[in-house]
Amino acid sequence: MTACAAVARAECPSTPDDALCRPWTAILLPTAYATYYAPNNGSGPWFGGGLEVSSVWSDNSPAFGPSQGKLRFDVGALASGTMGTGTMVMYRGGAQVSFERNASRPWLIPYFDADIGGLWTSATGSRAFVDGGLGVYLWHKRGLIVDLEVDGLLPFSHPADLGGAHTQLALSFALW
Repeated sequence: MTACAAVARAECPSTPDDALCRPWTAILLPTAYATYYAPNNGSGPWFGGGLEVSSVWSDNSPAFGPSQGKLRFDVGALASGTMGTGTMVMYRGGAQVSFERNASRPWLIPYFDADIGGLWTSATGSRAFVDGGLGVYLWHKRGLIVDLEVDGLLPFSHPADLGGAHTQLALSFALW
């Protein structure tokens, strides 16, 4: 039996013959997300949700570069359990790119992300920030993408107070 065994491969073949291995892109993919933001100053935690517009790709091949990725812009509204804090608007644009070059599977694909954006409340006005972190595509197929990310948020002003953790669970779906 050992002499008859074939080599097992976890990557896609060089000539994709299965739908998972065929490259694809989607532009203006709508996304809904739930988010959590915990600033260091204790004014939170903030919970909320929002909408995102993104361009995504999948290229499970031996070609150079990440196999999955997303360019995005999102806007969300967050509320805090702390009395008198009002509503926070978080907006940002950025990218996600997978670590793997040839994932050959639609689930649990790790990625890193980086964004630039802003936080707005009526009390503080608008404050710019950058964030970056790690995430995982829980499911990444042409019609449905589910991803979870955890970021460190670093504002340009008052970083000791407004810096903190940011988590987002997103659901992207193809309308066409």
